Amino acid sequence: MLEIILIHSPLVGPSSLLPTADILKAQGIKCATPSPLRPHAPPPSWQDWPVRLKGAIPDMASPVIVGHSMGGLLAARMAADLHAAGMICLDARMPPKSGPTPPVEPEFHDFLRTLPLKDGHLPPWQDWWEVDVFEGTDIANDRRKAVLSDIPSLPLDWFDDAFDMPDWSGVRKGFVRTSHTFIDEARRAEADGWPVVRLKGTHMHPATHPEETAQAIIKCCADMQIS
Repeated sequence: MLEIILIHSPLVGPSSLLPTADILKAQGIKCATPSPLRPHAPPPSWQDWPVRLKGAIPDMASPVIVGHSMGGLLAARMAADLHAAGMICLDARMPPKSGPTPPVEPEFHDFLRTLPLKDGHLPPWQDWWEVDVFEGTDIANDRRKAVLSDIPSLPLDWFDDAFDMPDWSGVRKGFVRTSHTFIDEARRAEADGWPVVRLKGTHMHPATHPEETAQAIIKCCADMQIS
């Protein structure tokens, strides 16, 4: 039986992936959305995030680790640690093969420094952009509220951290692109021989269009010869 672990980006919370998880479960797939975030507690550091995340992952025989956005880096780290059947980047940055791994690239770090701070903390992720992160979608109001409600407050210096990426080259890899933001990353993945599934949506597709996202993940697993 196919087993899938969905890993959210530290910039949002598990509610961003729960709709897709529900669709996968409804199709008889064992699926989990572990998170190290806890109510009324500060988020763990980027270096500690994989350790806390590993402790939250339920016991599965040979899961496929799916990482959304910044969670793609965590998916590669978890895939190496858990001897996973495979790893899928879901509209995510391509992870390095090994070595020190910061949460964002230098250019994006420069962008973060331009944002207004409150007591050293950045505004919530949805306020970083000039447009609504759900613009052009018909997401239900209750689902929108759920996604926005568990977005953590991160200090700017949280992004100065790095964890050490183990060699995960032996893991099967795939890529699901849902937005234009990751066109180049999907091309890189394809050039490296990864199966790539492309959707015409937004970065928040797992929350706004969970049926399409779930089917794309299942297809990517099949293309990776994992069932």
